[in-house]
Formats: sequence, C-alpha cells, structure tokens
Amino acid sequence: MDWQTRRKIMYALATVITLGAVAVYMLRDTLFPEPTCFDKKQNGYEVAVDCGGICSLRCSSEVAPLTVLWSQAIKTTKVSYDLVAMVSNKNIDNASKDISYTFTVYNKQGSVIGEIKGQTLAPVDGDFPIIKQSVAIPEEPYKVTLQIEDGAHYKVHEKPTSPTLRIANERYEQGTIPRVYATIMNTKRTTVVDLPIRVVLFDENNNAYAVGETFVPRLDKEEIKDISFTWDMPLPFSPTRIRVYPIFDPFVAIE
Repeated sequence: MDWQTRRKIMYALATVITLGAVAVYMLRDTLFPEPTCFDKKQNGYEVAVDCGGICSLRCSSEVAPLTVLWSQAIKTTKVSYDLVAMVSNKNIDNASKDISYTFTVYNKQGSVIGEIKGQTLAPVDGDFPIIKQSVAIPEEPYKVTLQIEDGAHYKVHEKPTSPTLRIANERYEQGTIPRVYATIMNTKRTTVVDLPIRVVLFDENNNAYAVGETFVPRLDKEEIKDISFTWDMPLPFSPTRIRVYPIFDPFVAIE
C-alpha cells in the first residue's frame, strides 16, 4: 500500500472518529442521561428507587411511622360530636404532605356506628391533633379509633432547631360564646401562608373536653398576630390547660 493510499485511509478514519465524537456529544443527554429523582431507577446517590440521598422524597426505611397517642369523641350537641386524635411525628426533618385517615366510632356492643375519612398534613417533629368537628352520630360513642394511611414523607431542608411559630398569651374567656385567645409569632425567615391552627382544651385529669380550629391566611416574617377560637355553646368549665397547635406546611412558605 503506497503512502497516498495510507494517508487517505487515515483521513477517512479521523473524519469518522471526529463525526462519531460530535454525534456522541450532541446525543449525550439521550445516551447517558443524568440521574434524577423521578426516573424510576435507583441511581446517583439514592438509597432506593427515587428516594433518599439527594432526593426530597424519603424512603420508608428512613422514616419513623406516625403513631396515634389517643383518640376520643367530644359531645357538642344531642346528636353531634367532635372527633379528635393526637398523633406523633418523630421525624425531625420530614413532613408528610397528605395523610389519609379514618375515624371509626363504636358503641358499647362493639358495633361500628360511624366512619369518617379525611386528609391532613403531618408537620415536622412533634405531636399534632387531627380534628373532625360536628359529626352526626346516631348513638353515644363508647370508643373511637384513628387509622392512618401514612403518606409520602419529604425532607424539609431547614431543620427546626427551635420553634419557628411561637404561641403565647393563651387565655380562656367563659360566657354564652366561650373563646380562647392567643398570639402567634412567625420567627422564620420566610412568610407563612395558608396556616391552620388547632386548639385542644384539657380538664384537670388531662382529658380533652373541647377542640377548635382557626385559619391564618398569611403571617409575614417576624409578624405577631392575635388569634381566637370560639364555640357556639357554653362549655362546662374553664380549662386547666390550653394547647394551641399551628399546622405549619413547610412546602408552601414563601420568601
């Protein structure tokens, strides 16, 4: 093979290699896609498929399940009750956007006399009440249970080393329309929006005997706001203890 033929072959090979390299570069995203948390594969730094590691979605192996501490029915009228359960989330940096739950109400004979379903948020690291108000029940409840279908837990990037929504100045005012007053302060560096706030009143035996809920559309950073809860009928006595629970959703805070 003469030198000219060899040179032509070398030029042809160089051209093919160059064109191949350009094609691979242009198709690199298709041929070698970057790992993501939504590609239905375990890759990158994930603990399992599309969860853990750098992904916001936590794997079930990384999450402590929500636990129900207690549940009960509180009579409000002759035929209606408020259902309440206290739930504990022990995950210090995980919140659950949507958990489905079912209150089941039993009579003294053990028969089901009511079943009420709903959805709620599980805020980060702490106890929170689930409340369903003004539920019509045909006879006096003997037992109430709460079953939770734990939803997907997502990592909250700002770990709450101290309370970010502080409740203070709780007080109860008896009357034909009883009220609880309190103040809430936003110590976060962001504005909080669409904030449900729940209250539970306890008697001297630490049993819940009244519950309520209010709503704050917006709470700017470092803002202090007065809040109140009311009941349509007089309550039997003043509470020994008042607990107010902001149900803060870390996924809807805005700058």
